Amino acid sequence: MVVGVAFLTVPRHASATQAAIEETSIVTAVITDTTGRALSGVEVTVVGTDLRQLTDDNGQVYMAGVPSRKVTLHMRHVGYREADLDLFLTPGVRTSTTMVLRRALVTATTLTKVIVRGELVPTRYAGTSRFDDFYRRKAEGIGTFLTREYMDSRAADRSEDILRSQAGIRIRYRGTRPYIEFVRCEQVEVYINGFRSHDGFTSFLELNPREIEAMEIYRGVATVPPEFSPQPNDCAAVVVWTRWH
Repeated sequence: MVVGVAFLTVPRHASATQAAIEETSIVTAVITDTTGRALSGVEVTVVGTDLRQLTDDNGQVYMAGVPSRKVTLHMRHVGYREADLDLFLTPGVRTSTTMVLRRALVTATTLTKVIVRGELVPTRYAGTSRFDDFYRRKAEGIGTFLTREYMDSRAADRSEDILRSQAGIRIRYRGTRPYIEFVRCEQVEVYINGFRSHDGFTSFLELNPREIEAMEIYRGVATVPPEFSPQPNDCAAVVVWTRWH
């Protein structure tokens, strides 16, 4: 099943960068096995591009910056048959889909999973290691870290409202379309669930605040962790983690 949902339109006076955004789409997918059980850790790639994501513990994957044309999603997971899914994407439209993976004829041996966890990770994340690095970086104290409790306390209606109280960040508007501006920094990279978002703040601002579990803000290139590998022109980064249960 594939469902298309229109998202924010680009104003008439769009820049070249905004025009490029019109040529990309957002794809969300839920991947299960034949019993309907959500599959986490499924590698989803857009064939012919560098786009790659892993499904979360709910079997969900969020991919931004997908070329607006016919694309093929390739899915693979240990113990399951690899599968492809063709999608026909329209610029400026979010496409949602579901996929079922079947077990391989020879089932891979399942090894006991051992997780070493720090005391700083809240007990509510006992069922996942997804946020371990978030709390490790938070403990190091480099950057600003917004937790789920902060998200809930803001009771924000829009994603950009979460950042309004943060020093050095301003919300600007082009017509009715918001964008985020850092003081003394124009090139800000945005990561969603640890992966670079190819259409930047558009992807982040598309998220409902209740979809956001945590956020990291790095105001200078010297503070950006190496795992988020800033590009030569980058001077800041925002890392968004989507909701866990």
